Amino acid sequence: MARMTLRTTTTLAFVLSAAIACAPDDGGDPEVGGSEAAGAFPATPPDGPMPEIGPAPADYTPTAAGAPSTDIWLGTLVREDGALSIADLGPATDRDAYDNQPSFLLDGSAILHTAALDRRQTEIMRLAAAPGAEPGASERLTTTEEASEFSALQIPGQDALSAIHEIRGKQYLWRYDLSGESIGPIFATAEPVGYHAWANEHVVAMFILGSPPTLRVGDALTGEIDVVAERPGRSIHRIPGTEAISFVRKVTDEEWWIERFDPAAGTSERITLTIPGREDYAWTPEGEILMGDDSRLFAWSEGSDWTEVADFSDLGVEGISRLAVSPDGSRIAIVANRPAG
Repeated sequence: MARMTLRTTTTLAFVLSAAIACAPDDGGDPEVGGSEAAGAFPATPPDGPMPEIGPAPADYTPTAAGAPSTDIWLGTLVREDGALSIADLGPATDRDAYDNQPSFLLDGSAILHTAALDRRQTEIMRLAAAPGAEPGASERLTTTEEASEFSALQIPGQDALSAIHEIRGKQYLWRYDLSGESIGPIFATAEPVGYHAWANEHVVAMFILGSPPTLRVGDALTGEIDVVAERPGRSIHRIPGTEAISFVRKVTDEEWWIERFDPAAGTSERITLTIPGREDYAWTPEGEILMGDDSRLFAWSEGSDWTEVADFSDLGVEGISRLAVSPDGSRIAIVANRPAG
């Protein structure tokens, strides 16, 4: 059974595994899809057997039922004399439905995103990220009759992705190969998971819904899970070039901080206040943080405050929420509301 203990982040001692287990020369566990790194994950959750998933509660409402109508826009990040700008921003999806939660593959060739097929089900899609790609040219990856998937990320070191697997009112962190074929649950006792981010090849931070919600850090090899913060926001990211995790801590309804958490040391520190009322952000490889506020995009860097990078109101972009930047810093994905009507 995984350990679920609340400690102060300044004294938490979260012990990382010394090294990732070596995969066998024959390509590893056949359930993993042939990836050597993927073979390091146990075939079943290391924190215990999966509980039986019974019927959905009578008051259960699928996440897709409340999904707003949003589109993903793709553009190019331009850096001249240290200043950022966005070029060639255009819609990458164009549906009166939910297209959201973009994340780039580790090679930057495409983004994974969540698409609502109806008011009952969401699935994971892959969308080409190259400049000039036609809007709506998404490839459906997951196909699940009873379950929905959302919040997909490629797992570092693996030809596999992780996503939230929602089934009959339960939400688990699940693994799939890059073609969308289900491999299985990563943890048995972490539930309900809303969002997540990988610190390295096997350590992951998870937003767990509850009253209050908590941020938990789990090791997919050992099954160890620890609570490291309360009242986190939904935007959780690995800080580029490190194995640290950033998250928004909602100290009060008005005071929200982006914080850095080091899983190896078990310590956290504040980075900056968010733009008031905004919790979605993304990192560039150079260490800037990007946040949106309605039609405008802002950047923060060490030693400076939030500075406006662009105003997309002339393109009809409004209600910017989630953001993603490609690993090489050349491309940006922006989620915006579809205009009413």
